[in-house]
Amino acid sequence: MSELFKELDYQKTPLGEISLRRRKQLKLDKDIFEVILNDEHLMSNLFVSSEVALASIPLKEMRTKSPDILIG
Repeated sequence: MSELFKELDYQKTPLGEISLRRRKQLKLDKDIFEVILNDEHLMSNLFVSSEVALASIPLKEMRTKSPDILIG
């Protein structure tokens, strides 16, 4: 079992302090990865519905059934 909480990276930016964290969700037996900016949650791998919805917009416009997509 992994550690219950670990800060994987931390940086000071013009927008504030940003960090990547991993925490163990014991009830789910799953590692949760979170991006935090100034103590506000920006994103995590636990709830991805907004990312899926946002990705569906340009995918509807694709003219090929098998596009090459790069995410960075």
